[in-house]
Amino acid sequence: VYGKNPRNNSGGGIVAAPPDVNENLTSAETAYKGGSFSEARYAIQQAMIGVEMQIGEKLLKSLPETVAGLPIEKEADQVTSSGYGWVGLTIHREYLKDEKQFSVTIANNALMLSAINMYLSNSGYSQTTNGEQKWKRTQVKGNKAVIEYDADSGYKITVPLGQSSMVLFEGVNFKDEQEMLSAANQIDTEKIKKTL
Repeated sequence: VYGKNPRNNSGGGIVAAPPDVNENLTSAETAYKGGSFSEARYAIQQAMIGVEMQIGEKLLKSLPETVAGLPIEKEADQVTSSGYGWVGLTIHREYLKDEKQFSVTIANNALMLSAINMYLSNSGYSQTTNGEQKWKRTQVKGNKAVIEYDADSGYKITVPLGQSSMVLFEGVNFKDEQEMLSAANQIDTEKIKKTL
């Protein structure tokens, strides 16, 4: 019948497999020697994605099984890479029990990091018209950080790690700032920094 398209009811989806680093480096070298610079660039980018995916998996394995009494949500684990260093690697893990959630996002994102560095270099603090403070500077395991609070989304702590990397902690239904900071301090930010 015209206008009716069939709905897909078969197929296995796409197999998620990171690019093979060695295979792509070999392809890049062959393409480069043959003068196919576009192919060489593509193969190098694929190799970079493969390396970043390995870094991401290693970092996920280094994160604790529980944080603040919350168990890991393995299904939410995520590693993504664009292969471009300035907005390349993102690693995400969640911990959840009942209505309480804690998440860790490790990212290479120079644009987001520049906004956080602006917060850290600002000498004041942000306050709404009713006098409620929205963010302030703090520390997580000796690293400068910014903690924010929103009545709808909860707490957010951003920790810069070098020139282009950062760790973002988000907490929903944490009772106060100290409980949120205690949870963030359970994550080994030094190990993350060294691995990146």
